[in-house]
Amino acid sequence: MTGVIPLEEIINNIKEMGYVTVEPKGEIKPSFYKLKDRTVLKVLININHLVADPRSPQGFTVNSNNTSICYVAKEDRHPEMYRPFTASEIQSNIDDEDMEPETLREDFSVYSLSNGMTLSVKAVVAQVSKTKFFTADGEPLYMVNTTPVIKVKKNP
Repeated sequence: MTGVIPLEEIINNIKEMGYVTVEPKGEIKPSFYKLKDRTVLKVLININHLVADPRSPQGFTVNSNNTSICYVAKEDRHPEMYRPFTASEIQSNIDDEDMEPETLREDFSVYSLSNGMTLSVKAVVAQVSKTKFFTADGEPLYMVNTTPVIKVKKNP
């Protein structure tokens, strides 16, 4: 078994590879939406790192991943409706193509960047489609189109 490598050494190694690392400044804040079927949708954009990109106006691109979580009223959950499905089946089995989400809350999450800048990001949901499928927990399966809104500022 190898010894534990200090975190600072690992981060410095990543920076030497050409990445701009990120550190959250406080709480990571998701956005929340309500759908017409009473489902509450929680959407979060997590910033992983930035990569130098001379084609971008800012000189870098943002690497991130989106997470969508649905909270469904217990009377609307139907585990008996679950059946396995493939990714290719989802697009052709839409019950409601545009659920027009009502915005409950959209907040910026703020990150300190290793290049001395500050990045703020919030998730904005553009479209939610309800499919005919249900998860194993009986929750309806939704397709969520999320767009990150990003602000980058130089620190004084």
